[in-house]
Amino acid sequence: MRFLYLRLQHFRNIDFTELDLDAPRVFLLGENGQGKSNLLEALGLVTALRSFRTQSMAALPKQGEQGYAAVYELDHEVQGRTELEIQSGSGSRAVQMDGEKVTRLGDFIGRLPVVPLSSGDLMILRGSPAERRRFIDLTLSAVDGAYYNALRYYHKGVAERNRLLKKGGSDAELSAFEAEIAPHAITIGERRRIGVSMLRDTLKRVYSDIAEADEGPELVFNASVPVGEVESFRRLLQDARQRDRIIGSTQKGPHRDDFQLNLQVGGAREYASDGQQRGLCVALRIAQAKIFEERLGLQPVILADDVLGELDPHRKAGFWRACPESYQIIATGTEPPPDTHEWLMYKVQGGGFEQQ
Repeated sequence: MRFLYLRLQHFRNIDFTELDLDAPRVFLLGENGQGKSNLLEALGLVTALRSFRTQSMAALPKQGEQGYAAVYELDHEVQGRTELEIQSGSGSRAVQMDGEKVTRLGDFIGRLPVVPLSSGDLMILRGSPAERRRFIDLTLSAVDGAYYNALRYYHKGVAERNRLLKKGGSDAELSAFEAEIAPHAITIGERRRIGVSMLRDTLKRVYSDIAEADEGPELVFNASVPVGEVESFRRLLQDARQRDRIIGSTQKGPHRDDFQLNLQVGGAREYASDGQQRGLCVALRIAQAKIFEERLGLQPVILADDVLGELDPHRKAGFWRACPESYQIIATGTEPPPDTHEWLMYKVQGGGFEQQ
């Protein structure tokens, strides 16, 4: 897949821009705070209609505007030349692909895969379990519709159970929701176990190209409760009712799972150097891209938000070894790349973009 064109209006600090992106390598050059990352953020919306920089979609429209509009033209391996339009405003959002309205995220997610690389990826390693679950959930949801549906219905069921716990719902009411939640919890657990194993194997291959030595990367799935049978999970929720009523929320289940990244030195969060942590996060993103390609049959676009400038020379060279030449890469930086003749270059200033 490749971006060919973007028209963007009222997005972050960008009032209006039209960009030709029809090149294997595109570089956005400018000082910090000029709009480079904002443009990558807009491109990143096409995979799951969510930002890779914030959970608050209300932050995306330009200040003083009610919404934003984005029109993309892409070259797609399956659909050919494809147009996507996103209109967002006043708490609503309308999405059209090739003139047809998209009404269900489940029918859309993963059809246009992009993979962002940014300094914020360190939060996958250093941040809360929710950050790591978010990464795993997006990766698996994009390639596995059954996982996405189980995740959606599970979280809806847990939210209803929590509501009942807080308002003093009866045992009969709780039992009904617990019976509904349990099958989805088992599906999530089983598919996470398989998905993490797949991601672990790919990560090891990618990291060997980036690391200075064989550092033994591992991705470990730490389930909140062991993956078992539907009935055993239902009983677990039933047995936990008294404690959950006191706390007011469901304390056990896939929404409490975690994942751990390790190297031979131990847990990467605690023992890896800054360079190792950055290299591991870059390898994790490239592994995600390769899984998208393998499972979807589509080559994802890499959005590298100033991340290459933060890598040491060895890991930067490793990035290029690990990233297939056939992937379109759209990158940003405050300094031009050494091989500028190989890039379609844009100068970015004050939310404006000028081709060089």
